[in-house]
Amino acid sequence: MKISRISILCMLLIFNPDLSCGAQDVDNGSRWNEKYNFIYNIPPVLFHYHHGVLAGSYPRDRETVEVSFDDVSGYLGHVCLCGAGGYRISQIAVDLIKGNGKTLERGEFTLISSRDHTVSDVISCVLGCGRRNDPAKNQYFIDQSIKAPRREYHYYIGYHPKKKAVHIIYRKHLLIGNEEMDRLWKVEVAYDEDPASVNRADKKLYQDTMMKVVRDVLVVPIKGLFEAELIEYDEFLSRLNGLNR
Repeated sequence: MKISRISILCMLLIFNPDLSCGAQDVDNGSRWNEKYNFIYNIPPVLFHYHHGVLAGSYPRDRETVEVSFDDVSGYLGHVCLCGAGGYRISQIAVDLIKGNGKTLERGEFTLISSRDHTVSDVISCVLGCGRRNDPAKNQYFIDQSIKAPRREYHYYIGYHPKKKAVHIIYRKHLLIGNEEMDRLWKVEVAYDEDPASVNRADKKLYQDTMMKVVRDVLVVPIKGLFEAELIEYDEFLSRLNGLNR
């Protein structure tokens, strides 16, 4: 997805972690095509959020907020693979860092991504780590020096209160292969330029494949699609400090 296709609302959400990822006032039962009903069974990511406590946003005796995949889809404006990948990576990071401990604080993460793309934007949105022009306040970095095979992406995520960090690899090409992804990308580009230029067969192929890969990422990911490990916090800080900030 090109950045120009993200709405004004999405841009605000990326750059302001105090805002929610989703539009909560829309009826979930009618927002998306019924073939995507399985997304409502995807567990939400739970966070504590001290800004919500300070603002008095939460009901009495509650200090947590859930971010669901439906929220992410609302943020992007559609259900898609980029949203699924970013959401799943966020889930993995939170689970690894939290372990058996307390609920993590949203907004206390820093993300380093090997690529500036929508997957990273979704991670930033879910974890509440916004991109800022001020280096001292920025929580979302792109490290283009990370070398990897085609459609293999690396994410380093640090959580500062616990001084813990994870490294997650997303081998997106394992879903359907680079050749088929290239084909679908050509369909997407053609549709962006002129929707009438895409024939019914290609549109159906795109839609059917999108549903399949979203399910494959969120429900039962294929072997090797994600690789994740806890890393030394000092290693994360060293990588972070090595960036041109």
